[in-house]
Amino acid sequence: MFGLGNSRNDPLSDAKSAERWIAAGAASDALATHERICSALREVALPGATFTPRRLSALFVVDAYADQLFRALVGQYVGHGARSVKIEKQIWSALFDMTQAFQTAYQAFGQVAFENATNAKWRALIPQLLCRHAMHLARDAKVRLYRYETWIPGKWADVHSLVSRATSMGIERQPVMLGRERPTTVEHEYLTILVLQMIDCGNLTPAQIETLWQDLDGWCASLRLTTSARVPTAFYVDLASREGLKRRPSGPLEGSVLFVDLQPLHAMLLQHQVALDQIARDKPRSEEAKRAAEQLKVLKGFAAKVDPEFKPFPRSGERTPTKDHVDAITGLAKIAGFLREEDRDPDFEAYAGKSFGGTLELAVFGRVRNDKDRRVELARHRLAQYAAPGGPWEAKDVSATGFRLIAPTASAGTFAIGALVAIRPYGKKEWILGIVRRLKRPTSDRTEVGFQRIASEIAGVDLVEQRRTSETDYSVDGDAGMISGRSFVALYLVLRKQDRAQGAQSLMMPASEYQAGKRLTLVMSKGIYRVVLGGAMEQQSDWVWTAVDAHELGERASAATGGSRR
Repeated sequence: MFGLGNSRNDPLSDAKSAERWIAAGAASDALATHERICSALREVALPGATFTPRRLSALFVVDAYADQLFRALVGQYVGHGARSVKIEKQIWSALFDMTQAFQTAYQAFGQVAFENATNAKWRALIPQLLCRHAMHLARDAKVRLYRYETWIPGKWADVHSLVSRATSMGIERQPVMLGRERPTTVEHEYLTILVLQMIDCGNLTPAQIETLWQDLDGWCASLRLTTSARVPTAFYVDLASREGLKRRPSGPLEGSVLFVDLQPLHAMLLQHQVALDQIARDKPRSEEAKRAAEQLKVLKGFAAKVDPEFKPFPRSGERTPTKDHVDAITGLAKIAGFLREEDRDPDFEAYAGKSFGGTLELAVFGRVRNDKDRRVELARHRLAQYAAPGGPWEAKDVSATGFRLIAPTASAGTFAIGALVAIRPYGKKEWILGIVRRLKRPTSDRTEVGFQRIASEIAGVDLVEQRRTSETDYSVDGDAGMISGRSFVALYLVLRKQDRAQGAQSLMMPASEYQAGKRLTLVMSKGIYRVVLGGAMEQQSDWVWTAVDAHELGERASAATGGSRR
């Protein structure tokens, strides 16, 4: 495409050519510039490409410029990625493709550089080559964490080989300037990757990961690799393995083992926790305190993972293995819409609890055999309109507080941390509502979901704004007279600690409709209620969970169910 190595238009012929090439496309937008850089880098690994120290220096210039581009794309992803699946996929793919392109280029240059390590020009560039390659491996790991993906063993082999090469050449602590405030080293970049992978708890949002990433460079500044454990609680990494940092076991270790004492990092995290806790105490109702509380929660989980003294979190309940399959619906709007339709359907109890994942028996000529089968087919068709794509999910274990579920790949893009999910095990009538608390994607076709149960009973309801008008667009016959107003669907929840105990009542409603103290009319098949919204117990970008004070207006006999919906 560019005729690299032969043409005057080659952007990687030398450093000055790279600078001119960058200046020529400086006005392009971030995604266009990304494609321009990736196209040039793809030429590097083609058969017959030329590898010289001057061309490697030009690659360093392009990489330094791409650092600004990477930061811009990360800012767009964190700020706008949650708005739509299309935007998230576009920006994430750009970030991922760029890290892969640079890794491929540095790997190709590295093979030639190491073969000519005795050459003074090549040897002078090897420390920066290794540092930049490690930097892009760290970015690769971070970008995958945005989607809760873990590294394949081959990536660990790549990063271990870099530090092994640097150690054998005695340059693992040679300072290298990469355009930052202070120089870095191969050892530091490697330790950053090891600690970054320890952050992964499966419950961090991209914004939280990015906040930790910005502090990671400073946190890892005092860490060092050693060939012997200076303290009994040191962590270790085996360069011959395909795994990351681990706690040291009680027995002896074999292999190419290096140790790192994480006590300085743990002490620093504890200091940050004290500072954040003080902010939350001094300004309990401010936005700053809210942000501090969120950061404090993240830091506590991270600090527990690097604590030299292993202190496992106590489980809230024992997990019981299971092999059930469940139907799943994701998102407040779809869950509430599906349950509201079932609440309106008088024949719902006749076919609720059927396994919609099985095959429906049909009569010859494609007609349903009897009325019962017809109702089952209608219910199955209804669920298909609301259910998460990809078919049923698999339940791996269950506890008193939730489930560990395996969702198919097609469902992976429909939810994230904090999403609402309703599941119904096959053969059961009741739906179980929960919140996604953890996500892990160990393989491309499996997403592990940590599901926290939050309600024993759920129902789809209509919430109607209370106002009196002669031009009624929504009306119900109740003890309080004619009520009219715009309506929207929500979830009515009851949580019971015991089967017959009086349950705590609450609502899940769209975040855009929530206002503490707001008065609404709750309409369902069993009755009509006047509700007053309480404080928010939990809030995400698209839903709010709030306590309610409900007062029944009267049994619903022949109420109108039409209205202006949003």
